[in-house]
Amino acid sequence: TYTVTGGENDTGEQLWSIERVVNSLGNVETVTVKVSEQGFRPQSSYLERTGAGGTESVDAQYAGGQVDLTLNTRQNNMSVQRSQIPSDARETATLPLIVRALPLARGYVTQLNSFLPIAELLDRVTVRVTGEEEVTVPAGAFKSWVVELDTGDAVTRMWIAQAPPYPVVKFVDGRNNAEFELAQFR
Repeated sequence: TYTVTGGENDTGEQLWSIERVVNSLGNVETVTVKVSEQGFRPQSSYLERTGAGGTESVDAQYAGGQVDLTLNTRQNNMSVQRSQIPSDARETATLPLIVRALPLARGYVTQLNSFLPIAELLDRVTVRVTGEEEVTVPAGAFKSWVVELDTGDAVTRMWIAQAPPYPVVKFVDGRNNAEFELAQFR
């Protein structure tokens, strides 16, 4: 489930809060990323994974080209570290919603920097429209752009509806082969 809500940060600047919840096989992963209203640059994020083995979390605070991370393991061990990233990096969990806001069209190609705090993984992602396809999912049938997100070691495929409000219709993660389909869009 993805949920997007508007709001503001502590200084009154407008922002979006993007929450993704994945519930699978008795494990729940929730990540909430607060991004700037213009440019969708991350300001902070909090990831929590809960399962039979306990809970682990990652708190990330962004400041330009720097990310301060506080990690808590399932064994309740805490560590703090700082990572340097390009100032234009987006957080990996937000990519599906950011890509749907791009001006997708035949032949469209761009690149984005993507950062995954839990693994301290920085990727240069090539976003490419590879075609068009009619896709049927539980929410219905959608004429969609087929979009690939290529990190160099994995290719994620997305189907994004061509009509407003351009929902992500289907998503197949290139790293873990998890498949998501649109069940409802409000």
